[in-house]
Amino acid sequence: RGMRGLALVLTGGTAGLMFGYVLLRANLCFHSVVRGLFEGRRNLAKAWLLGVTVAAVGLTTIFSLGLWPGLSRGLPFRPIGNIGGGIIFGIGMVIAASCVSGLFYKLGAGMLGAAAGLLGWAGGELTTRNLPAGPTLLAGGDDATLAGVLGVSRWVIVVPIAALVIALLARSYRRDTCLRDASIRTGWAWPRAGAALGLATIAAWVLAGIGGASFGPSTVGAVNALAAGHPNLWLTAFLLGIIAGAFVTARLTGSWRPRLETRVRYVQLLIGGYVLGFGGSLAGGCNLGHALSGAAQLSVSSFVTVAAIVTGVGIARAVQPRLMQPVTDWRPNLSKAA
Repeated sequence: RGMRGLALVLTGGTAGLMFGYVLLRANLCFHSVVRGLFEGRRNLAKAWLLGVTVAAVGLTTIFSLGLWPGLSRGLPFRPIGNIGGGIIFGIGMVIAASCVSGLFYKLGAGMLGAAAGLLGWAGGELTTRNLPAGPTLLAGGDDATLAGVLGVSRWVIVVPIAALVIALLARSYRRDTCLRDASIRTGWAWPRAGAALGLATIAAWVLAGIGGASFGPSTVGAVNALAAGHPNLWLTAFLLGIIAGAFVTARLTGSWRPRLETRVRYVQLLIGGYVLGFGGSLAGGCNLGHALSGAAQLSVSSFVTVAAIVTGVGIARAVQPRLMQPVTDWRPNLSKAA
């Protein structure tokens, strides 16, 4: 058991270090992705879409070869929890001006107020420990994926979708006179960011399989598992690895700067983090678990949850001016490393 635990920590930590590096260098926060869509800025969405597409090809290959049969092959579909939790998660992203993985890598990069958001996130997840997520329509595994519902091979779904996405992104690439969106001028251009995200996701799932974990990149479940006395070592090491990876990257690139927040902003982060933790746990996944790993698995629940998250962001943006002053996404200064 000791060696297995060590393997889980080492592989999870390594995956987290990779994600901390990629998320920081690409300035990839899912709140920024969705917010950009509402504001007519699509470069981050292109990066995320490319990352999911690359990851889908990689995961389909892993599953087709029968590698690491202990890995999850599809998330369960619980419509009440997925839709309700997704909407709540989207609202939380607007309040916190960040997703959950964003809070982790931003903390590593010097945004000290992210600690308040993560404190709230932990509290929100703990609140859902005994809260039912509603009836399960698809129990998980292959049957809970688009391929399973249609009764076809995963490749039948992945190949045409990947071809379409690559064609559309290639067309967009040729039309781009400048590959850097004004709001992410100090980060990687979207093709590099998307490719790196997809490859990091595949590598993280491979590491999860090698270490003996059942799922790849996510943020949901670590707190409740710890509270129940059965810590998820891989996931915990992964999350801490994101902080460490972002910290090391920021220090090496000379972009690490400690930053404090206003009192109001601390409250927003604390409340927003709580809503993120509550919504993500209720939905059975977050911006990484559903919008990246789950989507790459072709999980039906993940596509439904992502749509609900976008809906939640839209709802929160509609009422935000009446309730609080909009907050601009925090971004590290990577100009020295660009």
